[in-house]
Amino acid sequence: MKYYPFSDKPGMLVFTCCHVLENQKSITIVTHHFDDNNWQFLCNKAHTDADAVITTIGELCELDPSVEELCDLPVGHFASRKNVNAKWIIARIPDEKSYQHCSD
Repeated sequence: MKYYPFSDKPGMLVFTCCHVLENQKSITIVTHHFDDNNWQFLCNKAHTDADAVITTIGELCELDPSVEELCDLPVGHFASRKNVNAKWIIARIPDEKSYQHCSD
């Protein structure tokens, strides 16, 4: 990996789905949760607990370098897109805490 923009180490464990790792489905939803600082990188298929896979954030960056654009996704937020060629849309996760932004 030549470029790695996340502040977390490449070996940090994250959640994904078997569709992304085993079937090479595109990552279309990324969440960064406030309470536990966990990241999820999912495709647009329906998911059950049985679809969950733990991998490293570095492996997902190698698999899909476009997720590097989300290196500064704030906790309590998610990013989504229709397909791998679409632009990421970022929003706050409903009903989840997030850090307050300071304004001077």
